[in-house]
Amino acid sequence: MERRTFAIWAVAIGLVLGVLGNVFFYERVIGLSFPLFTLLSVIAVLAARPAKQPLNRRNLWPLIPLLFFAAMVAVRADGLISLLNMLAALSLGGLVLFYLPLSRALDEDPLLEQVGHTLEVGVELPFHAGREVGFAWDWLRERRSRRGGAAASVLRGLMFALPVLVVFVFLLGSADAVFADYVNKIWLGLRQLLGLQAMSDAVPRLLFTLFIAALGAGALGYAWFRRERPLQRRYVAVGSAVSEIPPDEETAAEVEAKTKPSIKLGMIETGIILGSVVALFAAFVFIQFAYFFGGQQNISIEGLTYAQYARRGFFELVAVSVLTLGLALWLDRVTVRQERREQLTFRGLCVALVALTTVMLVSASQRMLLYEDAFGFTQLRVYTHVFMHWLGVLFIVFLLALFRVRKNVFSLGSLLVIIGYLGTLNLMNVDLYIADRNIARYRAGQELDIAFLNILSVDAAPAIIPLYTEAADDPAVHDWAGQWLVRKLISLDNLREGYGATVFSANLSRESAWTQLDAARATLPEYDSSSYWWYQGSYYGYEGSYGGDYRSGWDVVPAPEDGR
Repeated sequence: MERRTFAIWAVAIGLVLGVLGNVFFYERVIGLSFPLFTLLSVIAVLAARPAKQPLNRRNLWPLIPLLFFAAMVAVRADGLISLLNMLAALSLGGLVLFYLPLSRALDEDPLLEQVGHTLEVGVELPFHAGREVGFAWDWLRERRSRRGGAAASVLRGLMFALPVLVVFVFLLGSADAVFADYVNKIWLGLRQLLGLQAMSDAVPRLLFTLFIAALGAGALGYAWFRRERPLQRRYVAVGSAVSEIPPDEETAAEVEAKTKPSIKLGMIETGIILGSVVALFAAFVFIQFAYFFGGQQNISIEGLTYAQYARRGFFELVAVSVLTLGLALWLDRVTVRQERREQLTFRGLCVALVALTTVMLVSASQRMLLYEDAFGFTQLRVYTHVFMHWLGVLFIVFLLALFRVRKNVFSLGSLLVIIGYLGTLNLMNVDLYIADRNIARYRAGQELDIAFLNILSVDAAPAIIPLYTEAADDPAVHDWAGQWLVRKLISLDNLREGYGATVFSANLSRESAWTQLDAARATLPEYDSSSYWWYQGSYYGYEGSYGGDYRSGWDVVPAPEDGR
């Protein structure tokens, strides 16, 4: 296909996507529309192969998590999860778009370069859209000069005919009421189809449509007419190596690259850094085994119970784990290790560091479990808890990179860990999980913080519906559950009546919740607009405020007496 001919198709497909984006998203509740639009966009990009470039199928695997995250937007009602899903789908789309016409595999590039390429795609799409419009305009001008191009003639004819028809339709409608009625019905139908019920909204709708169209046309142009540029690495990512070099020695390229950073370290300096950190971590882990894993009998701080001791420090331990990983990666980059003995020493210290950090992650996970058991479950605590597990997986990936198992294995592993983390949050249905666990604590005789549960999405409806019946003997919980359910039912009823919703706004969680709530409609109370539950002052408030029990470990250490 000739270059300018493709530009015509790119602009046309972009305009189609723009119109669909207007129908799907402008002032609309997002649901089925997002995965449907994503699927159509992917098909359009994959089908546009005018340059007959070979398709590197190895670079297509991110489409699987991309479509998964897009589909989950139509499954979960949790606003935060939906936002993360959309951002993940867009990011993976940009990553695929960059590597699609390239011969090299995306999973062999460093992680920082992958992030940079994704951002580059987002910045350059509008410029590529302008280029496609320029090529299309050149094609139209050439066709016009030849005066033999049927398509160009049709386009010019439509442009001149439209204002003429508008004038005559207006005059004929003024002359005949029946004709005017038919024209009005057709016009109203078109406005409803395109979502233009309010003409004052036409300009922002047009701008929104053109914006989506520009992204679509730019994506098509970017994918297939961007020249492959040589990759100039200014650093060596963890895991990069030349296969001919023995795995126990660094490659010459790695050694040379490590002389370029402003800071470079020999094995003596690195050994002191790693050795001191390992010694500190070993002392901390010893205390963990003696006190945290040993039980109340080993707690010696006056007035500090085992539960109080255990419920502190999980955020700090997670921060220590993240900083440890960053330190190890930085040292692996800047430390020059030319001898086998130096390499073995460095790897041994890193393995010890990972082992000790793993124990701290286990300690942090158990502390979080105890904290959740005492104070309940929130999004922050659940997200952090899941993150701990995937951080442990990332440490395993670091060890694979440390032993040079595969080129840039840490980059690939990091990408998979991010995908796995968000995928786990989607599959576990965070809001329903939180409601289930907190209600289970309530059934076990512990306090239920209705102010926090009040902020959950309709994902939590399957857990709160039975609570409304079970808590008949507890007026506070019973009244709250009834008001929460009836409020959600009113909101879902409004959506079904068209308040910002269309057939493309379908969402599995919302549909399932409405079905259950509609079946229980007769048992629900009247909506009381005066009922109000304030979350910020609740028992489940942000850690360290409004009655929360989270404090630093330094807060419970007795202050030294005067003169000491």
